[in-house]
Amino acid sequence: MVNFGVPLAPLHSRLIWFILLALLCFVGFLYWQSQQSTENGRGPGGAIAVKTAMVQSQAMSREVSAIGTGIANNSIQLIAPSSEFLVELNVNEGKKVAQGEVIARLNDVQQKARVAELEAVLSEQKRQLDRLKNLATTQATAQSLLDEQQTRVNSTLAQLDTARKQLQDMTIRAPFTGHLGLRQVSRGAYINAGTVITTLDDMQQLRVQFSIAERYLAEVAVGMPVTVTNIAYGNIPFKGTVSAIDTRLDPVTRSVTVHGIIENESLKLRPGMLLNVRLQLENREVVQVSEKALVPQQNRQYVFVVDADNRVTQKEVEIGQRIPGWVEVVTGLDVGDEIIVEGVQKVRTGVTISKVGS
Repeated sequence: MVNFGVPLAPLHSRLIWFILLALLCFVGFLYWQSQQSTENGRGPGGAIAVKTAMVQSQAMSREVSAIGTGIANNSIQLIAPSSEFLVELNVNEGKKVAQGEVIARLNDVQQKARVAELEAVLSEQKRQLDRLKNLATTQATAQSLLDEQQTRVNSTLAQLDTARKQLQDMTIRAPFTGHLGLRQVSRGAYINAGTVITTLDDMQQLRVQFSIAERYLAEVAVGMPVTVTNIAYGNIPFKGTVSAIDTRLDPVTRSVTVHGIIENESLKLRPGMLLNVRLQLENREVVQVSEKALVPQQNRQYVFVVDADNRVTQKEVEIGQRIPGWVEVVTGLDVGDEIIVEGVQKVRTGVTISKVGS
């Protein structure tokens, strides 16, 4: 083994000391940088440098967003009034029908015969009644016979009215103008009373049902503008107005149900659709703060309020409507309060701040 006369142990020892010295310098450099960062975030006297703003009251264009459901303005199921054969069916699925148009007709032979029979009986009874009235003028008949015959006539008239109504019900007509749904039966089938033949929906106007929080109840009114969108049509807005407000609130959710009317002549919107609703409230003066001032913690929102001695206090606030860059404060702040809007991450309750660019 060749030995050049350089001891190995001292060489290893110097290498270790060199590495330790380099690590010590690196740690010192990191500490110096942290101190510089701390000093840069502080103002004169060690106070934390932040930007503040005064809380102001401003007019806000306020909207309430909700999820709604489309409902036909008028919607019914056309059903069979009695058990009989279906002899006529005019259901063209999706077709628009006018009010009074014949949709279906049941076999009405028996009802027609019953009406004809009662009309004949009534005619004979009226003839007998007229004869008794003539005899009564000569005192040749008792008043009791005349009264009995009048009762028979009245009873037959009632039966005839019922029979005519039953005959009329055998023809099923559209009670309003609308669009037919899918047919559930076939022509010639024997159907039971209560069988659904088809559906009829008036979709020229679509109702949208949605709920809003209790705190908006005093602000919403019939006639306010409503805008809805649906995923099927992207961001295309469909405009309408509030048509009705429920008289009761849901005791569990503390919300009130609202109905709006949307013009739907294009028939793009359908009953049952999921609709994104925006209700435009009246503009009013509200307390606004910058969104940057909010400090969220769990489900609560806080801001840092600055007192006359430039000391900071954390305060919980209740927020309302949001618009880009700003948020409404419902409770927790008053006009004239000074809050921190930049640098909220550097402060805690009780610290002293230095205002920069307030």
